[in-house]
Amino acid sequence: MENREIIVNNFPKSPISESFRLLRTNLLYLFNGEKGKVIDMTSSEPGDGKSWVTANLAIAFAQTGMKVLIIDADLRKGRQHEIFGRINRSGLSNFLRTIKGNFSDEQVREQYKKEFMRSVLNVGIENLYLLPCGPVPFNPTELLGNDNLDILLQIAREYFDLVIFDTPPVSILADSLVICKKVDYVLLVATANKTKKDVLLNSKKAVEGVGGKIAGVILNQVPPEKNKTLYSSYEKYESKEDNEEKDMTLENKRQGNKKR
Repeated sequence: MENREIIVNNFPKSPISESFRLLRTNLLYLFNGEKGKVIDMTSSEPGDGKSWVTANLAIAFAQTGMKVLIIDADLRKGRQHEIFGRINRSGLSNFLRTIKGNFSDEQVREQYKKEFMRSVLNVGIENLYLLPCGPVPFNPTELLGNDNLDILLQIAREYFDLVIFDTPPVSILADSLVICKKVDYVLLVATANKTKKDVLLNSKKAVEGVGGKIAGVILNQVPPEKNKTLYSSYEKYESKEDNEEKDMTLENKRQGNKKR
């Protein structure tokens, strides 16, 4: 049975998949060819679909050949392991607790790198990897806010072309804010016809207040009837492209028969 959440991988010709590819293109332009970028994906409120958006955007980047890592930093209700059908036996919370030595020591540094890569899971999609949230710790905000996260980021930037954090909503927890100031860009996910303007603006102010750099807002769950032009145009384009491919196939067959 196909996982209907990872649309970009399982339904690549859908309009939704194309939307993620357009978002990817815009972000690649923002990155200006630089590798090792780190994004924080968050939202204003619960239920905006940030984890789903994170997973599909990561797949879109992985399809370009970039080596991508998703870090599930929602240490209370992380669900990336559910999306990709993996076991959340250990992950981010475990790794952050194991860092105790001096990272400037070469031997210690190599040990941490090996431990980090052992914690990373292959999700069955080429170029895409996951560091699940791990068991719920008793002090999520403090665990994310200490210097150990800086060490993790150094290692992650070394091994991956792109790192995407999935963090809790900024309006209810401080967890996201402690990560926002450590990453290159922050993306806010909002829900069409649900997220209030003042709530979104307050989230923007909170992120910028800790030094976070917002790359943009992703409007999720837009009703198809509100986007008829896009869906209609995409369907016509796909239909035309399919017909052209069929015509080329028929022409190739004719040419092959003539040669015989």
